[in-house]
Amino acid sequence: MFQVLLPAEFREEHWRITQDFLHHGYQFGRAEWREVIVAFDLLKNAVVLTEHGMRPFPVIYRQYVEDLYADAFIAALYAAEQVSREGLRRWADVARTIQPGLAKVGLARPTVPATSLIVAYCLYWWRVFTLGYMLEVEIQRDLAASGVQFQAHDLRHREERLSPYDVLVLGFRGDIKTSLYFLQAARTRTLPHDFYITRIHGKQRTRTLVVFMQTEMWETIDGDTLLVLLEHLADTLPQAARIVHEGHQLTVIDYETWKTKVKSRQSQPRERKEG
Repeated sequence: MFQVLLPAEFREEHWRITQDFLHHGYQFGRAEWREVIVAFDLLKNAVVLTEHGMRPFPVIYRQYVEDLYADAFIAALYAAEQVSREGLRRWADVARTIQPGLAKVGLARPTVPATSLIVAYCLYWWRVFTLGYMLEVEIQRDLAASGVQFQAHDLRHREERLSPYDVLVLGFRGDIKTSLYFLQAARTRTLPHDFYITRIHGKQRTRTLVVFMQTEMWETIDGDTLLVLLEHLADTLPQAARIVHEGHQLTVIDYETWKTKVKSRQSQPRERKEG
């Protein structure tokens, strides 16, 4: 017995976008990436049913991808002179092994078209994993080189990677995200962290690092803001801007400006206690 069971919410449009992802790479526009995120979030609830029982897609990914390759990947990032170059090389090396590896254990079968969703799911989450930790290691290095006082986890240890936050600055908990999609993802609508370091599309389609802050952190490092719509955010940089998202007011400033303000606050006699 072998069957792929999909959640009821997984519809034809989700199947189409996962197949586009699998067969045509990663060349999507922003609207299409939103569809990709929704589809692969739904597949977290998909399972493979065999005579040995049920195996959820996340368990398959963890067993046949993350458990095998994550530690070596992150160790290589820490050792690399150029994090992005080394990370992309190792991401590609592993990505090429995913389909053959799943086929070897009977989880990628040409005769069962739905197993293509298992392959796509593993490729997608390996991409998310690698891009996320590449940026996190780069941010750790940059903060240290910039003289910002911070605490961060040693990502080479799995238990530290699973921490609910990525970095601690002035006692505020921060998360590092590769894109603005964290604002749209339903699982993060509560925005539990004090600040978020992420990339946005700036002018001339360049990618710019910015920091989204909850009110308390912004008041701690001080400054004026201009209320803008999220889609006009890039036009205000490096000036600080204030947006409203899901009822939350967030202040957004250029990453370099944020570092300058944080260092200025850290140089003052009375700082918020770390930890």
